[in-house]
Amino acid sequence: MTGWIKHDPEYISYVESGESAAVFITRNICKDIKTGGKWVDVTFIDGFKMNNGTWKFNSFEVELFPRITKPEYSPSMSKEEMKELTWQIAHSDISEQRNKGVTGPRYRVFPKLVNLNKGKYETRRRLWNKTFERWVSDKWLTPSCVWVTKKFPMKPKYSYEIYKIEELGS
Repeated sequence: MTGWIKHDPEYISYVESGESAAVFITRNICKDIKTGGKWVDVTFIDGFKMNNGTWKFNSFEVELFPRITKPEYSPSMSKEEMKELTWQIAHSDISEQRNKGVTGPRYRVFPKLVNLNKGKYETRRRLWNKTFERWVSDKWLTPSCVWVTKKFPMKPKYSYEIYKIEELGS
């Protein structure tokens, strides 16, 4: 099979554990934490994965380390391969710095998961069969059918907002 990437099991564990979401929130949403030129190491997570795969955090803690080793990407690498290589380099760079006694600034982040579609509805026109008392496909249009316009809640679209950030020191 072509196009399949065999990922490191530790990388898969990182992605599924919520660490990757915490890193994303710290890097892309927390404007008060300066992450330029830094690796983000997640040291604590208080949260859970919802049924739709989205992480809902009460809080998480991160520690920042300088980027000493930088990944070198091949032009033929896919985006997923680049993400995994970045994780591997960050993981080893942070580990080396910890072994040397380096500590970075630490933060506790309190993100809030917000449903951007909360209270929003979409209107759909559906076909109701009065004889069988059920919704039917447009292809089943018979004299016993009526068109009904109904409002349905929109599917949730989640985004994170930062509720609070605590600086924990180094």
